[in-house]
Amino acid sequence: MSVTKTLTNSSDTMFMIKLLLCILLITQAFADETGVTGSVRSPKGCKGPVMVWLSLDKDNYQERLLLMHTEVPNQGSFQFYLKPGAYQLRASNEQGCEFEKKVTVGDKVFHHVVRLVKK
Repeated sequence: MSVTKTLTNSSDTMFMIKLLLCILLITQAFADETGVTGSVRSPKGCKGPVMVWLSLDKDNYQERLLLMHTEVPNQGSFQFYLKPGAYQLRASNEQGCEFEKKVTVGDKVFHHVVRLVKK
């Protein structure tokens, strides 16, 4: 009977160690979170989904490196996880509405309101 009890306690201990390790890893992953979040706002002439993308620009826009993109519904939101640095945040839709802004990512997540303008 004591052998069964010892095995159960050992299993319980291993389970608790694994659980604590998982909690520690998850906490660490979210503690280092940096990037850009945003919400899309469009005037009346700019309805429909919006493509939002983030790029790394060099040499005064002569060279662009697309890093990530997502389609967002009008009035929707987005989030990109990034390392600290300078980036370009852009958005556009099929009606020709656009948005462009230089963003600098630091040690926290920064929220941007993407206000499309009809071009």
